[in-house]
Amino acid sequence: MNNEFLECGKVINKRGINGELKVECYSDSPASVFGAKTMYTDSHGEKSYKVTSIKEYKGFLYIKLEGINSAEDADMMRNKYLYVSRNDIAVDEDKNFIADLLGLEVIDADSGKSYGKVKDILNYGASDIYVISDGKQEYMLPAVEGVIIETDLNSHILIRPIPGIFDDAEEIR
Repeated sequence: MNNEFLECGKVINKRGINGELKVECYSDSPASVFGAKTMYTDSHGEKSYKVTSIKEYKGFLYIKLEGINSAEDADMMRNKYLYVSRNDIAVDEDKNFIADLLGLEVIDADSGKSYGKVKDILNYGASDIYVISDGKQEYMLPAVEGVIIETDLNSHILIRPIPGIFDDAEEIR
């Protein structure tokens, strides 16, 4: 079962004296969390805060939470992770949450060979990079059209590897 609560960012600083939080956003689109009415400081939804405002500026989120009313309160939130309910996030049909991809088995679409499981997902601008681990070695696979063939969130990701990613990958014809 998918996690109900998704990590959306990390509090990195305060802004001003009224308890506003500066948050490093973990979403590819900071606007995707604008619909959140509640944020949580744990992945189980046990400690919640009502959201009174969310703004985006230069890739960071500036969030005001009910009950965080001073610079001192905001300092106490520094380095905490914020979570939102997956139901509060608008996501395009062709997009997936990172949390849902982690742990999926990566399988060659043509040969059926398993390359391991998705351990992490990185993004350096051009595309996501799936970090795949077979337990002994890690591989980095660009998540681009033509390489990612199919994603089944219940079990696997089908790929057509490009030369050099895996030791025995054949050249794409």
